[in-house]
Amino acid sequence: MMRRMVTGAAAMLLMAGCDSPTGPAEGESPSAPQPPSPAVSTVLRATEAELSAICDALEKTTTLPDGGTVRYETEFRYTNIGMDAPMCGIEPNGEYYDVATRAPVFGRARFNYGRYTDTEMRAVRYWRYRPGTLENVLVRDQAEALTDELPCVSEPCKDGIHGYQYNFRFEAVIGANISMDAQYDYITTDVKGDKKPQYKAQAIEAFMNALEAITTGLT
Repeated sequence: MMRRMVTGAAAMLLMAGCDSPTGPAEGESPSAPQPPSPAVSTVLRATEAELSAICDALEKTTTLPDGGTVRYETEFRYTNIGMDAPMCGIEPNGEYYDVATRAPVFGRARFNYGRYTDTEMRAVRYWRYRPGTLENVLVRDQAEALTDELPCVSEPCKDGIHGYQYNFRFEAVIGANISMDAQYDYITTDVKGDKKPQYKAQAIEAFMNALEAITTGLT
Protein backbone atom coordinates (compact mmCIF):
# COMPACT_ATOMS: atom_id res chain seq x y z
CA MET A 1 0.00 0.00 0.00
CA MET A 2 2.78 2.45 0.88
CA ARG A 3 4.41 1.81 -2.46
CA ARG A 4 1.23 2.70 -4.30
CA MET A 5 0.86 5.92 -2.37
CA VAL A 6 4.37 7.05 -3.29
CA THR A 7 3.77 6.24 -6.92
CA GLY A 8 0.52 8.15 -6.93
CA ALA A 9 2.13 11.19 -5.35
CA ALA A 10 4.90 11.14 -7.93
CA ALA A 11 2.32 11.04 -10.72
CA MET A 12 0.55 14.09 -9.27
CA LEU A 13 3.81 16.00 -9.13
CA LEU A 14 4.57 15.15 -12.75
CA MET A 15 1.14 16.28 -13.84
CA ALA A 16 1.53 19.51 -11.92
CA GLY A 17 4.86 20.03 -13.61
CA CYS A 18 3.23 19.76 -17.01
CA ASP A 19 0.94 22.67 -16.19
CA SER A 20 3.63 24.90 -14.70
CA PRO A 21 5.55 27.47 -16.79
CA THR A 22 8.95 26.44 -18.13
CA GLY A 23 10.62 29.82 -17.77
CA PRO A 24 12.92 30.86 -14.87
CA ALA A 25 11.42 31.62 -11.48
CA GLU A 26 11.07 35.17 -10.32
CA GLY A 27 14.44 36.68 -9.57
CA GLU A 28 16.34 34.13 -11.65
CA SER A 29 18.12 35.03 -14.89
CA PRO A 30 17.47 32.88 -17.96
CA SER A 31 20.25 30.43 -18.65
CA ALA A 32 21.96 30.33 -22.05
CA PRO A 33 21.08 27.36 -24.25
CA GLN A 34 23.64 24.58 -23.94
CA PRO A 35 25.30 23.15 -27.08
CA PRO A 36 24.63 19.49 -27.74
CA SER A 37 27.17 17.12 -26.28
CA PRO A 38 29.71 15.93 -28.86
CA ALA A 39 29.29 12.38 -30.06
CA VAL A 40 31.53 9.96 -28.25
CA SER A 41 33.66 7.87 -30.59
CA THR A 42 33.18 4.17 -30.19
CA VAL A 43 36.26 3.28 -32.23
CA LEU A 44 38.78 1.23 -30.27
CA ARG A 45 42.47 1.19 -31.06
CA ALA A 46 43.75 -1.98 -32.60
CA THR A 47 45.17 -4.47 -30.13
CA GLU A 48 48.68 -5.83 -30.38
CA ALA A 49 47.23 -9.24 -31.21
CA GLU A 50 45.27 -7.80 -34.15
CA LEU A 51 48.32 -5.97 -35.47
CA SER A 52 50.54 -9.03 -35.13
CA ALA A 53 48.00 -11.14 -37.03
CA ILE A 54 48.02 -8.61 -39.84
CA CYS A 55 51.80 -8.85 -40.05
CA ASP A 56 51.39 -12.61 -40.50
CA ALA A 57 48.93 -11.94 -43.32
CA LEU A 58 51.30 -9.45 -44.94
CA GLU A 59 54.05 -12.05 -44.88
CA LYS A 60 51.81 -14.39 -46.86
CA THR A 61 50.54 -11.83 -49.37
CA THR A 62 53.74 -9.84 -50.05
CA THR A 63 55.75 -11.11 -53.00
CA LEU A 64 59.37 -10.02 -53.30
CA PRO A 65 61.85 -11.17 -55.96
CA ASP A 66 64.15 -13.94 -54.80
CA GLY A 67 65.61 -15.63 -57.87
CA GLY A 68 65.15 -18.89 -56.04
CA THR A 69 68.08 -18.12 -53.73
CA VAL A 70 66.86 -15.45 -51.28
CA ARG A 71 65.17 -16.34 -47.99
CA TYR A 72 63.07 -13.63 -46.39
CA GLU A 73 62.35 -13.10 -42.72
CA THR A 74 59.43 -11.21 -41.19
CA GLU A 75 59.62 -9.27 -37.94
CA PHE A 76 56.83 -7.58 -36.01
CA ARG A 77 57.69 -4.85 -33.51
CA TYR A 78 55.17 -2.91 -31.47
CA THR A 79 56.62 0.45 -30.46
CA ASN A 80 55.55 3.34 -28.27
CA ILE A 81 56.58 6.03 -30.73
CA GLY A 82 54.07 8.45 -32.20
CA MET A 83 50.69 6.73 -32.33
CA ASP A 84 52.15 3.42 -31.17
CA ALA A 85 52.49 2.47 -34.82
CA PRO A 86 53.48 -1.14 -35.26
CA MET A 87 56.30 -2.07 -37.58
CA CYS A 88 56.05 -5.12 -39.78
CA GLY A 89 59.22 -5.65 -41.77
CA ILE A 90 60.12 -8.24 -44.40
CA GLU A 91 63.85 -8.38 -45.08
CA PRO A 92 66.23 -10.76 -46.86
CA ASN A 93 68.20 -13.01 -44.56
CA GLY A 94 71.87 -11.97 -44.51
CA GLU A 95 73.92 -8.94 -45.48
CA TYR A 96 72.79 -7.19 -48.65
CA TYR A 97 76.26 -7.45 -50.17
CA ASP A 98 76.24 -11.22 -49.74
CA VAL A 99 72.64 -11.58 -50.92
CA ALA A 100 73.50 -9.66 -54.09
CA THR A 101 76.19 -12.17 -54.99
CA ARG A 102 73.49 -14.86 -55.20
CA ALA A 103 70.51 -12.96 -56.60
CA PRO A 104 70.49 -10.28 -59.32
CA VAL A 105 67.49 -8.62 -57.64
CA PHE A 106 65.88 -8.81 -54.21
CA GLY A 107 63.67 -6.57 -52.12
CA ARG A 108 62.32 -5.55 -48.75
CA ALA A 109 59.00 -4.27 -47.42
CA ARG A 110 58.12 -2.23 -44.35
CA PHE A 111 54.67 -1.42 -42.99
CA ASN A 112 53.09 0.81 -40.37
CA TYR A 113 49.36 0.52 -39.78
CA GLY A 114 46.70 0.82 -37.13
CA ARG A 115 43.15 1.63 -36.16
CA TYR A 116 42.98 4.85 -34.19
CA THR A 117 40.50 7.05 -32.35
CA ASP A 118 38.90 10.07 -34.01
CA THR A 119 41.20 12.39 -32.04
CA GLU A 120 44.32 10.55 -33.14
CA MET A 121 43.21 10.47 -36.77
CA ARG A 122 43.10 14.28 -36.84
CA ALA A 123 46.90 14.25 -36.70
CA VAL A 124 47.18 11.99 -39.76
CA ARG A 125 47.91 13.91 -42.95
CA TYR A 126 47.60 11.05 -45.44
CA TRP A 127 45.26 11.04 -48.43
CA ARG A 128 42.14 8.92 -48.08
CA TYR A 129 42.43 6.03 -50.48
CA ARG A 130 39.59 5.50 -52.92
CA PRO A 131 39.60 3.52 -56.18
CA GLY A 132 41.25 5.66 -58.82
CA THR A 133 43.34 7.72 -56.36
CA LEU A 134 46.49 5.60 -56.39
CA GLU A 135 48.75 8.43 -57.54
CA ASN A 136 47.67 10.48 -54.51
CA VAL A 137 48.84 7.86 -52.03
CA LEU A 138 52.07 7.00 -53.89
CA VAL A 139 54.31 9.56 -52.21
CA ARG A 140 57.71 8.20 -53.21
CA ASP A 141 58.78 6.87 -56.59
CA GLN A 142 62.52 7.14 -57.06
CA ALA A 143 65.68 5.31 -57.99
CA GLU A 144 69.15 5.75 -56.59
CA ALA A 145 72.46 4.38 -57.72
CA LEU A 146 74.34 2.07 -55.36
CA THR A 147 78.10 1.74 -55.24
CA ASP A 148 80.06 -0.17 -52.61
CA GLU A 149 76.88 -1.40 -50.93
CA LEU A 150 76.73 -4.07 -53.63
CA PRO A 151 79.36 -6.10 -55.45
CA CYS A 152 80.03 -5.38 -59.10
CA VAL A 153 78.64 -8.51 -60.71
CA SER A 154 77.95 -7.11 -64.17
CA GLU A 155 81.12 -5.76 -65.71
CA PRO A 156 81.80 -3.05 -66.48
CA CYS A 157 80.49 -1.13 -63.47
CA LYS A 158 80.89 2.35 -64.91
CA ASP A 159 81.41 5.32 -62.58
CA GLY A 160 81.49 2.96 -59.61
CA ILE A 161 77.79 2.14 -59.98
CA HIS A 162 77.20 -1.46 -58.90
CA GLY A 163 73.41 -1.44 -59.04
CA TYR A 164 70.24 0.46 -58.27
CA GLN A 165 67.64 0.68 -55.54
CA TYR A 166 64.08 1.49 -56.54
CA ASN A 167 61.98 2.97 -53.73
CA PHE A 168 58.19 3.18 -53.54
CA ARG A 169 56.19 4.42 -50.57
CA PHE A 170 52.42 4.57 -50.13
CA GLU A 171 50.60 6.50 -47.39
CA ALA A 172 46.85 6.16 -47.05
CA VAL A 173 43.85 6.55 -44.79
CA ILE A 174 41.30 3.76 -45.18
CA GLY A 175 37.75 4.55 -44.22
CA ALA A 176 37.51 6.78 -41.15
CA ASN A 177 39.90 5.30 -38.60
CA ILE A 178 42.56 3.19 -40.32
CA SER A 179 45.95 4.55 -41.33
CA MET A 180 48.71 2.71 -43.17
CA ASP A 181 51.97 3.26 -44.94
CA ALA A 182 53.87 0.71 -46.96
CA GLN A 183 57.37 0.96 -48.39
CA TYR A 184 58.80 -1.38 -51.02
CA ASP A 185 62.45 -1.30 -52.05
CA TYR A 186 63.85 -3.33 -54.92
CA ILE A 187 67.61 -3.74 -55.07
CA THR A 188 69.32 -4.96 -58.21
CA THR A 189 72.86 -5.46 -59.48
CA ASP A 190 71.63 -4.69 -62.99
CA VAL A 191 73.59 -1.54 -63.86
CA LYS A 192 71.49 -0.62 -66.89
CA GLY A 193 68.97 1.20 -64.74
CA ASP A 194 66.12 0.61 -67.19
CA LYS A 195 63.66 -1.56 -65.23
CA LYS A 196 61.93 0.98 -63.02
CA PRO A 197 58.48 0.47 -64.64
CA GLN A 198 58.70 -3.23 -63.83
CA TYR A 199 59.36 -2.58 -60.15
CA LYS A 200 56.68 0.08 -59.92
CA ALA A 201 54.11 -2.41 -61.20
CA GLN A 202 55.27 -4.93 -58.59
CA ALA A 203 55.03 -2.31 -55.83
CA ILE A 204 51.51 -1.30 -56.83
CA GLU A 205 50.36 -4.92 -56.82
CA ALA A 206 51.98 -5.46 -53.41
CA PHE A 207 50.32 -2.33 -52.02
CA MET A 208 46.88 -3.43 -53.18
CA ASN A 209 47.39 -6.80 -51.47
CA ALA A 210 48.53 -5.05 -48.28
CA LEU A 211 45.55 -2.69 -48.43
CA GLU A 212 43.18 -5.65 -48.51
CA ALA A 213 44.98 -7.49 -45.70
CA ILE A 214 45.03 -4.44 -43.40
CA THR A 215 41.43 -3.48 -44.14
CA THR A 216 40.25 -7.03 -43.48
CA GLY A 217 42.24 -7.28 -40.27
CA LEU A 218 41.04 -3.99 -38.78
CA THR A 219 37.35 -3.84 -39.76
